[in-house]
Amino acid sequence: MTQPWLNWALAETHKMWETVWYVTVVVVSDNSDFLAEFAESSFKNHFLKIGPVKLLALTRLPLYQFQTIHHVHKAFSLTKSLVAIICDRSADVSVSVYSMVPFSEPESQPLRVAIWTPGRGLILRYPTQLFPHKFTGFPHRPHMVVTTDQFPSQTMMEVDDPTQPGGKRVVLQGLMENVMQLMSRRMNFTYSYVRAADRAWGARLNSGSWTGQLGLLMREEVHLALGPFAYSWVRNQWMDYSRYLTQVTYKIFAARGRPKVDPWGFLLPLSPMVWAALTLSLLSVITMLLLLPSCLPTSTQHTDRRDTNIFNCVRVLFQEDIQTTTGWWWWERVALGVWMLMIVVLTQSYTGNLMSLLAVRHINNPYEDLRDVLDSGVGIILLEYNVNTPYFRTVKSGVFRELGDLLDTKRVVYNAFSDMPESMNTMVRSGTHILFDVDTHFWNMMGADFSRTGRCDFYMARGAYLVRQVAILANKNSPLIPAIDHVAEGVVESGLFHKWLLYSQPNITSCLNTPTVITVTAVLSLSNLWGMFVILGIGFLIGCLTFLLEVTWIAAKPIFVLCKHRPIQTSASCNLQ
Repeated sequence: MTQPWLNWALAETHKMWETVWYVTVVVVSDNSDFLAEFAESSFKNHFLKIGPVKLLALTRLPLYQFQTIHHVHKAFSLTKSLVAIICDRSADVSVSVYSMVPFSEPESQPLRVAIWTPGRGLILRYPTQLFPHKFTGFPHRPHMVVTTDQFPSQTMMEVDDPTQPGGKRVVLQGLMENVMQLMSRRMNFTYSYVRAADRAWGARLNSGSWTGQLGLLMREEVHLALGPFAYSWVRNQWMDYSRYLTQVTYKIFAARGRPKVDPWGFLLPLSPMVWAALTLSLLSVITMLLLLPSCLPTSTQHTDRRDTNIFNCVRVLFQEDIQTTTGWWWWERVALGVWMLMIVVLTQSYTGNLMSLLAVRHINNPYEDLRDVLDSGVGIILLEYNVNTPYFRTVKSGVFRELGDLLDTKRVVYNAFSDMPESMNTMVRSGTHILFDVDTHFWNMMGADFSRTGRCDFYMARGAYLVRQVAILANKNSPLIPAIDHVAEGVVESGLFHKWLLYSQPNITSCLNTPTVITVTAVLSLSNLWGMFVILGIGFLIGCLTFLLEVTWIAAKPIFVLCKHRPIQTSASCNLQ
């Protein structure tokens, strides 16, 4: 009957924990079998790992015998637990209270935190509290096994070490190694790295098993998964996150366009409204010079001056000399003078701006959001076992629904972290694919490419998606999480993590805000000016067409005149003549 009643008691305590802040469980027994069953059942139900639960075991068993009970040492060393050993063999009864040292061997000496006697009562070794914070600092410096892998902010390599399994030791350099070093000093432990056999970060398969680093963590082959891992509801059901280290944003990473010359740049010095106002002003001046003379006496009008007035206004616009103004009225001279003054100011401004704009190169960034990517037909590279993939498959509408429909097509390519630099230099650089992943990874990739080539050949689009927090992972209800949270909070609040991120790669910020318009000093070529030659060709074509019309008109004019002065004839005879 022990096991059914024990399961009932644990279930009732779970209910109590849901309604109160703290629960203290007292287990009283001298039976080693019962204590072993209690420890095993508690671990299976994740009962002792619940943060607010504190456990006190009261027993007459000797300390060495209590420690050697199956599962007991592990249960009491990895939880907020105390064991009170009653000694009543002599006339003076006493109770010694011990705390099992985390990650220690069963034969190791526990830490005595208090003693109780009838005469003196309870005497605490640590006056502040009975349950010590034994996970913030380990007295015996235990060894932790940590899993991680290479990504753009850090590198991994294997070096020869005869003391390690397989004769190889994994060495980590970069962002998360700095975090790990700080934790090891603050919490007083040593550590070593292992890599997952499939080199993947990990995901939960349909069968319920886990791959990659998360698989090592779920099988309790490691104490921590360093990551950092993005927050996910699926992961949070099976493991615990530490306090977040930073926030990341998913962005589009693509190749920048080459600097291009705008052949119609000679139109840019003036805005469309200025061009329209200039045309309207020219027509207004011409209209005024043609209409106002009609108000004067007939004897003063000169019909041959109309063409002169029109062409003088156009000649001023193109900075040419004008024909003689002999016999002009003063109001005509004033109108033409004001027109000249306006054109001088306008043309000088146009000339100065044009010389500047001819040195401008425009760089095209073809994709600024996911809509541009989906409409263009370009390939998409996603991280293998991406935390967002389940979301893309289940979302009901929007651009993510369209992206989810492409996940099983040839248009989407899945890469491991180690393959991303090669994909960047081949598929992304050629313009056939884009990357969709975390922005901090792209910072490092662009910095490394700039250090190698001296150019900013890639860019991050303005569109930002799926802001997520990233953190370190541990087993569900792991006692290490509160201590890691304390370290992570200091790293984040002091700005250390952001500083380490910026120093994880040389030139990491060199290409973050690259301009899309640049100026160069170069000889003007046909690529700069072919738009002007197009205008010249169109002008020649219009001139030729006008010439043909005039020649046709001159050739046909005598026939029209002949038909006009002859007696009225039939249409057929006139057409024949």
